Parts: sequence; structure tokens; C-alpha cells
Amino acid sequence: MCPSSVGEDRRKSAVFDDVVPKFTRFRGKSGALSLLNPPISSFFRGVMNGKRKAWAVMIVVFVASIVVAANRFKVPPVMPVLMDELQVDMVTGGWLMSVSSVAGIILAIPAAFLLSKLGLKTTGLVALGCVAAGAVVGALSTNAATLLLGGMIEGVGASLIAIVAPTAISMWFAPQERGLPMGIWAAWVPVGNVIIFNIAHPLLSSFGWRSVWWFGASLALGVLVLYALIVTAPQRSGQREQTPPGSFGRMLLNPSSWLLGLAFGAFGFSLIGYNTWATSFLTETLSINAASASFYASLMFLAAIPVNVAAGWMVTRIKNRHSLLPVAFLIMGILFFWSFRLKSVDVVAPYMIALGIVSNFIPAIIFTLAPEAMPSLEFAGLSLAIVMASSGIGTLAGPPVLGAILNTGSWIAGSVCLVIVTGIGTIIAWFVSRRLRAK
Repeated sequence: MCPSSVGEDRRKSAVFDDVVPKFTRFRGKSGALSLLNPPISSFFRGVMNGKRKAWAVMIVVFVASIVVAANRFKVPPVMPVLMDELQVDMVTGGWLMSVSSVAGIILAIPAAFLLSKLGLKTTGLVALGCVAAGAVVGALSTNAATLLLGGMIEGVGASLIAIVAPTAISMWFAPQERGLPMGIWAAWVPVGNVIIFNIAHPLLSSFGWRSVWWFGASLALGVLVLYALIVTAPQRSGQREQTPPGSFGRMLLNPSSWLLGLAFGAFGFSLIGYNTWATSFLTETLSINAASASFYASLMFLAAIPVNVAAGWMVTRIKNRHSLLPVAFLIMGILFFWSFRLKSVDVVAPYMIALGIVSNFIPAIIFTLAPEAMPSLEFAGLSLAIVMASSGIGTLAGPPVLGAILNTGSWIAGSVCLVIVTGIGTIIAWFVSRRLRAK
């Protein structure tokens, strides 16, 4: 054999020895990408798998949040029946709605520490388990005290999922990509509200109010299984991000996070307070039947679903995005002037839709800005916890305080209260937007 033939055979053998291991990787791992240069292969594989996984996690935590919200809003659509059967006044009726917020206030900040210890999966499973258990307790209750206990147990789950879900999105999406998924997730309360407001009355008519609680428990157990199968924390390559000077205790005093929280508290007081009593207002003053009143009240949340997505998209693309927050608060306050002053059935639907469009810019903006209020993503959960704890205080106070005002017999006084609280929120939102813009 000539020397040139020997050299050619050796070159073929070398190529064969190089290709076979790569082809084995191609068959055993992730297709043609493994034939590429290893760094390039790893990069594309990470992008494809990472993006797909990120959106899968986002969808599951979104569905889980919707189920939690649906359980939380079981009371308003059946409020007249509960008040009659349990023989309670409007103040106690307001507490039936607000009691879940007690756990949210107490556990929001500890939930951030719990999340850092247990991780996304375990914390989320505990949250959904609490919601299911609380709904079962409520379904079996025979008095207001037991129903309140069930609501508190559900509140534990709600406080946990409200921290877990946005933290999961912050972990799986980069800051410049976070607006859209966070905006979609911010629709969890409107979507859950629409679902339960439109399902509650058929269930109530056919099986009684307890069927609404059994329905909520079934939803929570179903999504718990889905959550266990899909949700994980992303794997971080290389060394962990270095913790900035200070500690959780120091970050707990972050002014921007607390200002966002105070603004969100004013939002929760106003919107949840109004939503709790809107159905009663429509039935008593405009003689609308209960089913139609529940549908009208749900319109503000139905309209909010596309608004949250649009707000998330705008937050990542508008240069002066921080200014959106005080503007949304101001317009919401103007709309609340007519909250309990509506004189005709014809204006109810347009009003509810307009209120939903304006008001629901606020959650998407706040949830997107909250992680940025901290110096490091490590404290994103804590910032969100501060925001949710403050929101819980507003949500807790709104229904009973507004109920006490309405119990005097003046619906107009309720509108005045909503305008004042929203005006305070506007001032706080303007101040924090300036701080974050400067930062």
C-alpha cells in the first residue's frame, strides 16, 4: 500500500473516531444540536429548553393562582344567602370576605423566608393544600365562626401562593422579559373572580351555598397535582450571585418596597371593598336579580384580563413606565366617585368595564416594579412579600370598613370613602414612581 493511501486511511479513521462519540451524543441526548461545537450546543439547548420550561412554570403558577383567587372570592356572590342563613349583619358579612387577608398580613413576610428554605415546589404545594383544606372546613361549617376558620386556613395558602408565583416568574425570566409574563400573571385575581362569580350562582341554585366551597376544594386538589409535576426552580450555572451588603433584616426596611406596598394597600381597600358590596348595591338600589348583579360585578374583572397583559407589555417598552402607576390611580379615583351613585341599569355594564380597564393596570405595574425596588434578585421575594402584606391590610380593612359605612344607610358615603382612599394611593404612587425613576 502506498504512503498516500496509508495517510488517507488514518485521516478517515481519525474523522470516524471523532464523529462516532458525537453521533452517540446526538442519539442519546438532544438531537442535531449535540453535533455542534459544545458551547454552541449547550447554549441553544439551554435557550430552547429554558424558554419552554419557563413558560410551562409560568402557566402552572398562573392556573394555581387563579384557583386560589376563585376560592378567595366565593363569599360575595353568595353573600345575601350567607347573611340570611347565618343571621349576621353587613359588618360580619364583610369579615367573611376579609378573614383570609388576616393570614396574608401575618404570613406574607415569613412566607418569603419559608420560600427561601423550602423552595418553589414545596411552598407551592403547601399553599394549595391549605386552600383545599380551608374550603373543606368551610363546606362543613354550620356557623359563622367555623366559616371564618376555613377562610383563615385558605388565607394561609393565598399568602403563600401570592409570593411563590411572582417569585417563580422573576427567577425564570430576565428583567427585560419579565413584564409580559408578570402582566399575564397579574390577571389571576380577575380571572378567578370571573370564574367564581359566574359559577357560584348556578351551583347555589342547584345544590346550595356549600357546593361552591366543595367546587373550590376540588379545583385546589386538581391543580396541586399539576403543580407537583411541572414546577421547579431553574438551575443556575456557575457560582451563586453574591449577596449585597446587608441582610434580610436590612432589606426589610427598603423604603421603595414599602411605598409600593402602601399604594397597593389603598388599591386593595378600594377595589375589593367595592367588589364585595357592588352586588348588594345593584340588587337593593336598581332591583337587579342576584344572578345578573353577580355578572355585572364580574365585568370589571373580565375587562381586566386583557388589560393586565397589555400593561405588562407596556411596562417593558415605555421609557417612563413608572409614571403609569400614579396615572392609573388618579383615573381610578375619578371613576370611584360614581361607584355607589349609578342611577340606571344601562350604565352599569359600561361603568364596570371602564373601572376594570383602568384599575387593573395597577397590579401588573406593581408586581413588575417590586423586584426592581431591591438591590438584588435574591430579595425579590421579600419585596413582593412587603407589597402583598400591605395589600392584605387594605383588603382586610376594605370590606368591613366600607360595610360599616354602608350600614348607616348611605351609599353615597361609601363612594366618598373610596375616593379618599384612592386619592391617598395616588399621592403615594406619584412619590414612589419618582424614587424608582431616579434609581
